[in-house]
Amino acid sequence: MVEQNNHHMLAFKELAIRVYRDTSFPGFIVLIILIIANVSLQHNFFSYTTVKSNFMTFTPLILASVGQAIIIISGSVDLSIGASMSLFTVVTAFIMTDGNVLPVVLLGIVVVFIVSGFINGIIIGKFNLSPLLATYATSAVYLGIAMIILPNAGGYVPKFFYRLYRADLLRVIPAPIFILIVGLAIWYGISKTITYRYIYAIGSNQEGAYASGINVSNVRIATHVIASIFIAIAGICILLSTATGDYRSGTSFTLNSIAAVVIGGVSLSGGKGNIWGAVMGALILGLLNNIIFFAHISSLYQIFAKGMIIVLSLTIATLPKLFGEKSKI
Repeated sequence: MVEQNNHHMLAFKELAIRVYRDTSFPGFIVLIILIIANVSLQHNFFSYTTVKSNFMTFTPLILASVGQAIIIISGSVDLSIGASMSLFTVVTAFIMTDGNVLPVVLLGIVVVFIVSGFINGIIIGKFNLSPLLATYATSAVYLGIAMIILPNAGGYVPKFFYRLYRADLLRVIPAPIFILIVGLAIWYGISKTITYRYIYAIGSNQEGAYASGINVSNVRIATHVIASIFIAIAGICILLSTATGDYRSGTSFTLNSIAAVVIGGVSLSGGKGNIWGAVMGALILGLLNNIIFFAHISSLYQIFAKGMIIVLSLTIATLPKLFGEKSKI
């Protein structure tokens, strides 16, 4: 019995060490702190209505952050995520009618696959251009196209369609949470493929991956195509929540998704981190906005607060390494 207890204690200790050393652990600590702060400001924080309302806002950023995390883990970055989401809302709202909702949504998804997936992937993977400069340029192109199609916010989204986002599945699961579950289920399936392991490989050491026989350019294209799945779903959420096409609707998601990824412990140099960290980072930014609103703090402090949260997360992230170095002395 004593030996069995010791075995359980050892297993628990090993698990605790792995969790503590995980790159997303600092984000988890910050998330808990912000949840406590939200509960103190909003006493019905865990009520069904509040949770549903929060995830109507959080879900698009979570999905965009998952897409951004996959790209950053590969050692790349995408500054065109927001423009791709805006282009989705503009294209769909511009041609949507009561009778063609499904074909138009599918067309919008294909557009995102092409612009955010294949075009970005080919430019970066085949032509070996800097991801930062390449996606900055394509972002301007996609945004320009959206502005030409709809210079002013508008278009048409049928009422029965955008009301789906406010509905409940089986009167139990809010639609935004269901969409998020579907998105994470897709990621889980992708994470079991060899391509996903290749994404980590080229992010950790591109030259080493190439020497091992991995087709780096093809993996980069695949990375952006995979990420475009989540960007397209995020675009659907934006369309459903705003019920309009607007070239400005996705602009904030580019930098916010990168911030969420960093907060979640994903290394900007690639090869380190996980998707759960990006999810937590997006939740942190969403909860931070809640705190600013319910504490009646001026929105002028929002950027400052985000910066401080990122600094705090990075500081906490260095603690395991710092204590590990001290323990060797």
